[in-house]
Amino acid sequence: MKKFMSILLVIIMCLSYHFILVVHASTLDTKSDSAVMQAGKSTQAQTDKPDNEAGAGAKDEADNKDDAASGVSMSEVSLCIDNKNVYEGMQQAYANGYQPVCANGNVTLVLPLISDGKLQQDKITASVDLGATDSSPFVFRSYEKEFNCKPEYINGTGETKDIFLVSFELTLSEKRVNGIYPVIINVTGKDENGIEVQKSFTNFVTVADGIDPNAAASGAADTTQAEETPTSAPVVLVDKSVINTDTVKAGEDFEVTVTLKNTSRQKSVQNLVATVNVPSADIELKNDSNTIFIGKIGTQKTTELTLKFHASKSTADGNYPIEIAMSYDDPKASTLSSTGSFVVTVEQPLDVKLTMPNIDKNVTAGDTIPLTFQVMNLGRSTVYNVRCDVTGDGLSQTKTAFIGNMESGTAGEGETNLFITTLEGKSQYGDTTGTVTLTYEDGFGNEQTQEFSFNTTINKMPDEASTGDEKKEKSASQWWISLAVIGGLIVLAGAVSGAYYMGRKK
Repeated sequence: MKKFMSILLVIIMCLSYHFILVVHASTLDTKSDSAVMQAGKSTQAQTDKPDNEAGAGAKDEADNKDDAASGVSMSEVSLCIDNKNVYEGMQQAYANGYQPVCANGNVTLVLPLISDGKLQQDKITASVDLGATDSSPFVFRSYEKEFNCKPEYINGTGETKDIFLVSFELTLSEKRVNGIYPVIINVTGKDENGIEVQKSFTNFVTVADGIDPNAAASGAADTTQAEETPTSAPVVLVDKSVINTDTVKAGEDFEVTVTLKNTSRQKSVQNLVATVNVPSADIELKNDSNTIFIGKIGTQKTTELTLKFHASKSTADGNYPIEIAMSYDDPKASTLSSTGSFVVTVEQPLDVKLTMPNIDKNVTAGDTIPLTFQVMNLGRSTVYNVRCDVTGDGLSQTKTAFIGNMESGTAGEGETNLFITTLEGKSQYGDTTGTVTLTYEDGFGNEQTQEFSFNTTINKMPDEASTGDEKKEKSASQWWISLAVIGGLIVLAGAVSGAYYMGRKK
């Protein structure tokens, strides 16, 4: 009996020790599960934490997955929102509480994204998730576009920043109910290794011009919508034009730099096509095409067109308008158009020839020499007020030799008298140089001149005293001749009388 009790006591003690071990193991398992649950909550809290870079109106919806568990390679490149700057279509930065603009039955949603690494072709694809169809205020359609990383204007200045400027125009339903609605933008791309980059961003759209939700809930829907604020369409104008030469001559090439300006302060234009139209057949556009494509012109920004032309030799003097027709889209993809023009003034090169008259190499002071100038117009346009003037030391023109207007291919003459005087200075006689100035005007009143020179020698006039002596000598010789004639007549008369007397005497 005593032996039996000893064996029973040993069995009871073993069972008790086993029970204590089981309870202790259970306690350890409970603590382990509690720790795992706390770690899970911490991980979930980190996963659900909003993306601070998204600003007040958006948060990161990307799920953080365990790479090792999933076995999928994840890219090291990530995308985030630029929450500091204001871009086109935005009224304020994300850091300051950006809200999508809701007006005229549309919502403009802008998402400026920055990549911390290189993406293939600098391109991403963005699509819009509008939520459930039964409660959404939007018109459902396919919203998916590709966006490139490129310079965009920031904060309404001329400064730019390279960014993916994701922008969507969402159409609102006519039966929309006022409220705040989440819009998710899903963005995908690939890094340089071909690994896909994915991220989702949520914006909240406030609809305030639709049906009152209280009235809709009571069955008496208020169909009156708030009055839409009209906004003006952007207009593109020809701001200025600059020609690379002072004068466009017929038969020559020339280049014009045309500046186009978007006059709108609120809206940019995109996909602009400028068509150049030259009404005159005498002016030829030398560009490869008469249409030029411009991707985008920001608000109150300008862009330049370089146009090359050739004016034919037969182009008459005058002003030639050149037209530019422009077709472009506003931010809502509505097609708009405008026209502008600039004027090119073309001048025919003048070709006027003068035939100089013959002027003796030696002239005498006091002489008056008649001159005739012959002028020919060999150009293609009329020349006006053609005239010749003579100047020079010791040379005095009595009047201007005026020819007048000359049509193309005609000739004309102008006459004047040149009076020879003495030279200025100590030497009053000797060599002098004369200048003939041919003057004429083109059709625009611009005066042109040509100069021709000639040389001559001014000689002294004959001495008046010497001339008087010669006259006296001539008078004296004439007196003696007269005296001799008279004497001869007397002798002849005496001879006749003597002969008569002798005859009577006989």
